[in-house]
Amino acid sequence: MKKLLSVLLAVIMLVSAVSVASAGYKEDAQLKFDENGNFKIMVLADIQTGYPVPDDMISFIFESVDFAKPDVIVLCGDNINTEEKEAYDDVFNALDRTGVPYTAVLGNHDEESSGGLTRDEIIERYMSYDNYIGYDADPSLHGAGTHNLPVLSSDGSKLAFNLWMFDCGDYVYNSAGEWLGYDWVRKNQIEWYNSVRDEMTAENGGELVPSIAFQHIIPQEPCEKIFVPSEVNMGDLTINFQDGTSHTFIPDINKYEGYLFEKSCPSYGNDGQWDAMLEGGDVLGVVVGHDHVNNFVADVDGIDLIQTPGCTFTSYYNDMIQGARVIEINEENPWEYSTYNLTANELAQDDGSALGNDRSEFDYTFSYYLEKFFAIFMNILRNLFSGSAI
Repeated sequence: MKKLLSVLLAVIMLVSAVSVASAGYKEDAQLKFDENGNFKIMVLADIQTGYPVPDDMISFIFESVDFAKPDVIVLCGDNINTEEKEAYDDVFNALDRTGVPYTAVLGNHDEESSGGLTRDEIIERYMSYDNYIGYDADPSLHGAGTHNLPVLSSDGSKLAFNLWMFDCGDYVYNSAGEWLGYDWVRKNQIEWYNSVRDEMTAENGGELVPSIAFQHIIPQEPCEKIFVPSEVNMGDLTINFQDGTSHTFIPDINKYEGYLFEKSCPSYGNDGQWDAMLEGGDVLGVVVGHDHVNNFVADVDGIDLIQTPGCTFTSYYNDMIQGARVIEINEENPWEYSTYNLTANELAQDDGSALGNDRSEFDYTFSYYLEKFFAIFMNILRNLFSGSAI
């Protein structure tokens, strides 16, 4: 009897601890590693659809989930680009039908294209769908929908992993109303992160809970590592930050694995998010969208910047990399992860694929082989310039 009471008490304490770290979390939506100790995240960045939603977008959702079999889906901002409820219904009802729980962060286009909905109202609309498990951890924080999702071990006995969701806002302007650049994760969100991280560490017996963070816009620090610096601000020819530093759009191919097909559009300012995560020691990587046709991973002082390409069928995209990022973690070593980009081209090659309504079958096949050729070319280029900055 005493042993049974001890077990019940331990379970109650665990549930209580998890609820402290995730107030507002749907009670029946607890994430956990599967029976084999695996946990998969699928990231859909920049769906950026209006209404009607393209048939291939819906097919891509179903086929990518069927292929990857994720435990959770993260929408990485610029999700719905219209005020029409039918667009929300088409996308979110499709996600509901997969049976996979999902969450989201907002991007720079979500509010401006919503027909007057505020960021808070957009999050409330998301929360009305059955399998949406995101929430707003603290309405006083910058933006809307910043939250975390704890992941339990396969046996449910402890906190094994954590997902951070940050709203990095949209745009910033000067006092004259002139556009300065893209917004960033602000000080009160960083303070919230520090506080919740410390709570979870205490709940985990003093051990850090490994985590991955998600937000729409790339922070300043990765750009400083990836792109060649510029001594002067050359306006639109350089990436210019609030602190007066500037960088060219020329990347050093030895600093990242993957592709950059467009200039990066990072946050204009910086309240110390990257430094806080480095000091915190729990974040393995930061997943971003925003730059639709870039697809790479870069180690920035010990934290990976994980750039996810767009899966959009209605905005600009690169046919070679249009797809979803998949991240895999095993609880035996949750401080490491693996990741790959699952492209629409790959899925379209499968027998029975429904893709081919909004792009032709030839287009999918041609882009599939073009990506393979480009991957070989980039490997050759990196081998040629290994150790040199270009």
